[in-house]
Amino acid sequence: MTNEKQIHDLFDATAYDREGEKLGSVKEVFLDERTGQPTFVEVGHGLFGMSSSLVPLRGHRLNGDNLQLAFAKDRIADAPSLDVDNGLTPEEQNRVYEHYGVHGSEDTERYATDNRGETNTHREEAATTATTGVGTHTEGHERTATHDEQRHVADRDHAATNNDGEIIRSEERMNVSKENVATGRARLRKYVVTDKETVEVPVTREEVRVERTPISADEAANYKGHIGEESAEVTLHEERVNVSKESVPVEKVNLSKEQITDTERHTEELRKEQIDTDGVTDLKHDDRR
Repeated sequence: MTNEKQIHDLFDATAYDREGEKLGSVKEVFLDERTGQPTFVEVGHGLFGMSSSLVPLRGHRLNGDNLQLAFAKDRIADAPSLDVDNGLTPEEQNRVYEHYGVHGSEDTERYATDNRGETNTHREEAATTATTGVGTHTEGHERTATHDEQRHVADRDHAATNNDGEIIRSEERMNVSKENVATGRARLRKYVVTDKETVEVPVTREEVRVERTPISADEAANYKGHIGEESAEVTLHEERVNVSKESVPVEKVNLSKEQITDTERHTEELRKEQIDTDGVTDLKHDDRR
């Protein structure tokens, strides 16, 4: 015999894939308009649970706070993205079923609906608009039961038996953190290029020039020479340029880092619960009377 559970228990559960790998919390539950039974859940996954996917409940198991789904984590992460604010159409249901390859699997988990006043009211209103027989896997239009609605039903039932007469209102708040990640790498590298450089260097050299000077009378009187062969010579000099190369340091080059502060804007949709009252007397109105 199957064990019936409460629909609001799904919102307290943490979702796992078929291999037991953790996904995240349940964000929304979708009910069949005809039976009132849950057929899909929207579960969070990814970093900080910022991503979510629609998953059929066929083949699932709910054990305490653990909701084990019948599909692998990768398939859940790749599920089609749908706008489900107004529920699921038959065409959208078929898209989800086709993605997960659901063929003939059924749920053995059953959830109590006969003592849920608000749930029964929705089922009566839906009776005039329910559609059946659309596609192989269609079970009628799905009605989205948001986290706020289910919480309201569950907490109202709890308040009926709670002598303190109080409920807890919750809201989502954005948690922002930063991490330092490597985004690139810079490095210095030396390489050699060859240029041509020309310099002009002044050089000197010696050349021979013949000079003729007449002999004076004194030099002629004292000359003791004779006629014959004789030679004279001088040594010539010139400057030659010697070129050599050397390596000398010219400058230091280094890498330095500086921090630049920018501002990034991140926007997220945050949900919060609102409180509705039923059967509460307006005390100020009574005082005026």
